[in-house]
Amino acid sequence: MNKVDPSPRKITNILINPKFQFKLLSYFIGLFLISTTSLYLTTYLFFYRLKEKALNVGIPDGHVFFNFIKNQQHDLDTLFIGLAIFNFFLLIGVGFIISHRIAGPIYKLKKQLSVISEDSNDFKLRQSDFFQELEPLVKALKEKRDV
Repeated sequence: MNKVDPSPRKITNILINPKFQFKLLSYFIGLFLISTTSLYLTTYLFFYRLKEKALNVGIPDGHVFFNFIKNQQHDLDTLFIGLAIFNFFLLIGVGFIISHRIAGPIYKLKKQLSVISEDSNDFKLRQSDFFQELEPLVKALKEKRDV
């Protein structure tokens, strides 16, 4: 039996199944936008309500407390933007890895099934790939075909 010789990876072939991988990454980005927006709106609402409560208890509009609140909100916004940028790149990186672990086995399965014969290479997935249960199925299919 031949061992699978992994083809060298090129930067131009960074996506295995671009249509699937872009769709999966778009779901990740959508969830990122929804969660980030909801978290930011929560902090905005908190500071808005804090200002309203301060006015209701009688703190005058030009009081130093409002400058303090404004500075605190600005500091939190700066931290929030930095964290959002970090989380975005983290999410894209993890999404890219997960999409490869899904698209890779499917790509190998399509390739193996299109040329299955007794001389064909063994169907072997990386240990980190999803769908590990495909290996014995393809091996059994190959053995049936060889009989």
